[in-house]
Amino acid sequence: MSVHVFSGPTVPAARVREALPDAVPHPPVRHGDLMRLGAGPGDTVLIIDGLWHQSAPVRHKEILALLADGVVVVGAASMGALRAAELAPYGMVGIGRIFEDFRTGVLDADDEVAVLHTDDGRPLSEALVNLRTALTRAAADGQLEATEAARLAALARSLPYTRRSWTALGRLAVPEGLQPAFDRADAWRRVHPCDAKRQDAELALALLAEGPPLAPGAVGAWAGEPWQTSFVRYWQAAFRPAAAASGQSMSCLALLNYQQLYDPGFPHRWRTRVLAALAQEEGDDVCRPVRAAAVERSALRRVADGGVELGSMSGDQLAHWLTEDEVCRLPPEEALVRIVVRSARLDGAWTVWPVTVAEAGDLIGSVTSVAEAVAAAFTFNAEVEAADPHRTTAHLSADRIAASLVQRWGLSERCGRSVLDASARDRAFRDFAGAVEVARAFYLCARACTTGTSLSSVASGARLSART
Repeated sequence: MSVHVFSGPTVPAARVREALPDAVPHPPVRHGDLMRLGAGPGDTVLIIDGLWHQSAPVRHKEILALLADGVVVVGAASMGALRAAELAPYGMVGIGRIFEDFRTGVLDADDEVAVLHTDDGRPLSEALVNLRTALTRAAADGQLEATEAARLAALARSLPYTRRSWTALGRLAVPEGLQPAFDRADAWRRVHPCDAKRQDAELALALLAEGPPLAPGAVGAWAGEPWQTSFVRYWQAAFRPAAAASGQSMSCLALLNYQQLYDPGFPHRWRTRVLAALAQEEGDDVCRPVRAAAVERSALRRVADGGVELGSMSGDQLAHWLTEDEVCRLPPEEALVRIVVRSARLDGAWTVWPVTVAEAGDLIGSVTSVAEAVAAAFTFNAEVEAADPHRTTAHLSADRIAASLVQRWGLSERCGRSVLDASARDRAFRDFAGAVEVARAFYLCARACTTGTSLSSVASGARLSART
């Protein structure tokens, strides 16, 4: 049983370790972080802080996925309080006054808890909820009139969250005739410091430290409903740990991407998978010639029943999915099969694209060997970046990556865009440009393995690629 805590500016990792010695501290949660945990029944996740401006925030359905898997998900203080207020009906546990205020509508804006902070979690601005709490308590102590507290809170809210501070509020108070009121409030809060977010975070840590783990809310019937959209499936494939090698964990998507790019047998297996799914056929023998032919005929019948016919397609449609040579030379049945296979990934809701190693089956093949190859690529990238931190795979020349794929796939150096796109779609990419972007993560290692190039030479080549 593991306890994971995501925090940063509200409560530092050192305090998390002190309060919960066995917990695993993490930086503020981002999109994808929860699925990377590989958490399951009996585990607890406490969300205190989260990113939303610097990167994509944690999605609600990422939390739902954990809840559906039996993970206790707790929220407090900041991003955690927001998500808990929104997802309490689905089983997320909320703790603290800020959570209650969001849940009941006393607070209704995300920026109530937002702060600007450094990469290491040091806050550079003040949360509006902290300013508001101090003003409210100063009024309750007789240092402010209620109207003065309300006007000062409104001024604080008018500031961008990145600029909120007592100093900035004091400047705004002067032209509004509120300097005397601000001075009284400022003097009061210096004697009575208040950090509402920290208080709620400490309460959550204390409750988890008491144990046993907080009981999850009622997950309810929603877990059995079709709530997992194509986005959720993609996140599961992209973030959940699926294999490990050389001390690294990697996702199912990383393994699939490697096979898409470098396994010469991938196009055939992808074609077989798509046709079998259309024909609603299963079994290990769908690749055998006799069975494969029957599956293909069945798939084409279902395609025809769905109203998809080659004769009804325009010239532009045919040119989008087929090369010029294919349009002229392919029998109609084969042309339609290729169009169906190449367009399969456009339907994100279709489960033909796997999200787990078990679903992937022979699309990955030997998980161990593929995982080792992917780990080698990731390690190589890290070593190149360590040699020159200004050089990353994002700086690599797309043209060089494209040329390497053309060579790897056995295509002519002079082939046109339609041939490139068709070859990429046969490998389950949306187009050739998409394949090039995916290949960034593997290009340096693949080139080194092909040419026997040393790390220093590859790093030099990366610098050159970045300039061209």
